[in-house]
Amino acid sequence: MLCRHLNLIAEIRTRGYEPAVVLGPETSSDELTRRRADPAHALHDAIEIVHLPDYSFETLLTATTQLGQRVEIGAVLNCGELFVDSAGALAEALGLPGPGGRASRIARNKLLQRLSAPGLAPRWLPLGPGRDPTAADDWQHYPAVLKPVGRMSSSGVRAINSPADLSTALQGYPAGEFLLLEQRVGGPEFSVESLVHDGEVVWADVTAKTTNESTTSYFTETGHVSPAAALNDVGRETLLDANTALLAAMSFGTGMSHAEFRLSDDGGRAVLMEVAARPPGDAITRLWQLSSGAAIEPDLVDLALGRRIPPRRTRRRWAQQVYLDHRRGRLRDVLSDEAPVSWITDDGRWPDLVPAGDDDPPRLCAVVVTRSRGELLGELTDSGGRSVSVVIDCPLAEDVAAAAARLTKTVSVEVDEEDPA
Repeated sequence: MLCRHLNLIAEIRTRGYEPAVVLGPETSSDELTRRRADPAHALHDAIEIVHLPDYSFETLLTATTQLGQRVEIGAVLNCGELFVDSAGALAEALGLPGPGGRASRIARNKLLQRLSAPGLAPRWLPLGPGRDPTAADDWQHYPAVLKPVGRMSSSGVRAINSPADLSTALQGYPAGEFLLLEQRVGGPEFSVESLVHDGEVVWADVTAKTTNESTTSYFTETGHVSPAAALNDVGRETLLDANTALLAAMSFGTGMSHAEFRLSDDGGRAVLMEVAARPPGDAITRLWQLSSGAAIEPDLVDLALGRRIPPRRTRRRWAQQVYLDHRRGRLRDVLSDEAPVSWITDDGRWPDLVPAGDDDPPRLCAVVVTRSRGELLGELTDSGGRSVSVVIDCPLAEDVAAAAARLTKTVSVEVDEEDPA
């Protein structure tokens, strides 16, 4: 998560502070050692690196207490989903700006989101741990979606079209996992990104999303366009109004939010899928940078310090991310003649994306590989299965979908077929 936002470290320093970086167990000790030893990597100059064995509030609080004996803590800024709850509670306990403990807890649990903003929720049924196998016998609202309340990256989200589908799908979840069964909402999906200061939405805009749901039983995100193309003013205002109502219901304090909605086919109602109390994943912050001409990291740092930010300028160019299809097999290489190929697992950083002029021609800005050479690629059941994406931008006067279709053809993903044996 942090490698998308390494510019935060320089931004922190320009404000007279120093970065102390907290990482969780998903970062390996070997990788962390390599990054710290690399003079060209931003982590090389961090004054402290705290590597925690888990994401709990108790563990983070203990580490922060020890850190606070050596330095004065001036702000808490979280980039990753798994620290949302504990980092929100920590900032609140320290009297520092942040989304707030309540908003952070709600953002980590889809059931709490349904309870907090019932007017934005689809029809839903809770299926708790140790669930009664007959609990959903009276459910008649198909097609439906089954999802865990606490996972991320579309993990465990499944399309359910009948009672038989539901019975089969339930066997694939741990008995102690809390699930939601929801009526499936037809219509396009969008996300609303917001920058919020002390409960006031200072800036918000809409990103369009594509998934693989039309051809599979999964809901893996396969692309984003910022700002949302093919969205009229009425739809945009509906989404922005729903987002404002959601953040108010959560008592969201200060920071960046990322809320996902569908505009329903049966009347254009904004229906909440989920919300995150952190910067968005994938390349969405980079898309807004290309669209607006300004990076988002300065705003994130200023908000963490409690400083009010000016509204951002947006809509000067289209920017799109597209995840490429891949065959099943071992990833051998990714080739492109239009842009350098960035292997995130090798480099430990995202490529720098420089905004273009408003009317500059369409361009392939980056090719991003998030898997390693030799890894086995398979079906896209969740975001972790994706391998290669491209980032493009183009003038507002052009068709962004056509530009993306043309530029993605310049990139090839080479895969060695896996021996079925």
